[in-house]
Amino acid sequence: MLVLVMIVFHYDRQAARFDIGAVGRLPQETEVLDATGERIGYLHGEDVGMPVPLESVSEHFLNALVAREDSRFYRHHGIDRRGLIRAWIRNVKEGRAVQGASTITMQLTRMTYGLTGKTMQRKLLEMALARRIEKHYDKPEILSQYVNRIFLGTGMNGIEQASFGYFGKSSSELTLPEAAMIAGVIRAPNGFSPFRHYEVALREMRSTIWRMEDEGMISKAEAEAFCEARPVVQDQSIWMEMLREQSKVSEQTHLLQMIEDRVDELLPSLVGVGGLTIHTTIDQRLQRSADLSVNQRLAEIEALPGYPHPTLAGHEKGDPAYLQAAVAVTENFTGALRAIVGGREFSHSAFDRAIQSRRPLGSIFKPLVYGTAFERGLFPGVLISDARIEPGEIRWDEEGWDPENSDGTFGDPLPASLGLIRSRNTMTARVGEWAGIDNVLKMMQHAGLGDPGREFSPTIYIGTLGASVEKVASAYSVFATGGVRHEPYFIETVIDRDGTTLFQHEGESYQVLSSGAAWLTSNILKQVLEEGGTGASLRTRGFTAPAGGKTGTTNDFFDAWFAGYTSRLSACVWLGLDQPKTIFEGAYGGKVALPIWQDVMSEAQRIGYEFTDFAAPEEVIEMQLCRISGKLAKDDCEEAGDLYIEQVPHDLIPRKFCKDH
Repeated sequence: MLVLVMIVFHYDRQAARFDIGAVGRLPQETEVLDATGERIGYLHGEDVGMPVPLESVSEHFLNALVAREDSRFYRHHGIDRRGLIRAWIRNVKEGRAVQGASTITMQLTRMTYGLTGKTMQRKLLEMALARRIEKHYDKPEILSQYVNRIFLGTGMNGIEQASFGYFGKSSSELTLPEAAMIAGVIRAPNGFSPFRHYEVALREMRSTIWRMEDEGMISKAEAEAFCEARPVVQDQSIWMEMLREQSKVSEQTHLLQMIEDRVDELLPSLVGVGGLTIHTTIDQRLQRSADLSVNQRLAEIEALPGYPHPTLAGHEKGDPAYLQAAVAVTENFTGALRAIVGGREFSHSAFDRAIQSRRPLGSIFKPLVYGTAFERGLFPGVLISDARIEPGEIRWDEEGWDPENSDGTFGDPLPASLGLIRSRNTMTARVGEWAGIDNVLKMMQHAGLGDPGREFSPTIYIGTLGASVEKVASAYSVFATGGVRHEPYFIETVIDRDGTTLFQHEGESYQVLSSGAAWLTSNILKQVLEEGGTGASLRTRGFTAPAGGKTGTTNDFFDAWFAGYTSRLSACVWLGLDQPKTIFEGAYGGKVALPIWQDVMSEAQRIGYEFTDFAAPEEVIEMQLCRISGKLAKDDCEEAGDLYIEQVPHDLIPRKFCKDH
């Protein structure tokens, strides 16, 4: 008895954590709106049936339901002890679970709170919750919630939808055989479906009618007569057409899945209840543009002569082996996501490549390396060697890394700015060493790209680490904001059916780069898009607004990237195959990813996003510096021909004179 009391006490405490008010709230569709108030779609609770008052439901169905599912419904307090004992004895005799003992209240508990599984722990919790429900709600209220929630097959939720679906009439008009047939469906909605298994449904109807006779609801003569009936079930196509017209069901997409996952994370107690209005930051105009561009541009690639991979058009089943893309567009000064594309076809793969995938970044990581070095005394005009990395030059490297440049050549010292504009690997490695590996790793984390852990090598300088498309877009925004990163987000508010605000986004921002270092890096990234830069095709394609950006292509053309920003928006585009392979020879980021970026940004400009010149730091001073040390130049620097003029932001003014001359 003591053990029993302890078990009851434990599960009563567990049950007390659940919101009992959820039982009285019929599921409703959750509406998702974009930043302009346009509906994106519906989430969980989206196909919620056609709720009706209990008094509008045929008495025949209520009797059939009670007889079939819970004959002692009006006599127990949530748990039918006799039924439990009877089921236990039957199951022991059979040596397997052949009979359950769930009451209507216990079934309502499962439907309300999404309890799944067949463990003893789940059953005990279900029983404790059923007892709580019986204390808070009377029998008609419990029955009303049940008949309006119960799944009755083929997309039918609740008795009203089932009545219209199977028989083309309201639940108030059901005859006794029709009501018994629907009640017979409950235990196996698809297996006993009158649409697909009419004779089986007829058998369950007759079983229900005899249960009604056992309970004294009808006479034996009536039962025999009703069992002869063969209710006319309308064609399933009629119901499917009704469902398409009436139900608020959205085609599932990566975007809706992302929103649903986030809301479930924010408000786990409301999972499955619905009735919410979710205001997001998404701009559907940009979202549609990004989706369209991805589909069109990748279809063009798949149509190239000799393209070596399966195509979307040819996909039949299994994991998609065709080319994928991901896009993220974020507002620089708020962090609000305006568009995000996680892949080409959600029905083929729910994996979201914009937020879940971490692919090697390649050269689009280099601006953060340069920005880190600028904060620590490097300037764009300082000369950096483009020669081969010598053994021992990177002192902490135990493997003797020897990077190649993309063109296979090495060269003389060049201004640091050209190392980024031309994406020189050897120069970038030396710039990274100027900054210090620890500082580069800290910068990577501050920019939101994650922590590489303890296993890393100098290859990190040229982008061998992985990060998500969404995080890269956010990281690039710091070059437009004076070094400030606004944490990306896409849920503004969540409001319940009563108008109560359940969640309100509160912005988070912090300094990633100094304003001077961000400005110096941005000036170079603007040159990347001009003649001689890896992203110069953006200008030849007709995009004229002030912008900065960087292309990225990983080894063997496995990944193609373009990340860029304007004064208002930052965006990142990735292309590749889920199982990394060469996209095709020559699939550079500037060739295949940049056009999608241009499409989206051009549409943003067309619909009213203003792209202005970038703001400069408050004070920029023209100074004489040494090209070798980056410090204040002396006469010796001038005599050696290493003096040059640099535009220096006030927060980066060197305080020491050159000691290298």
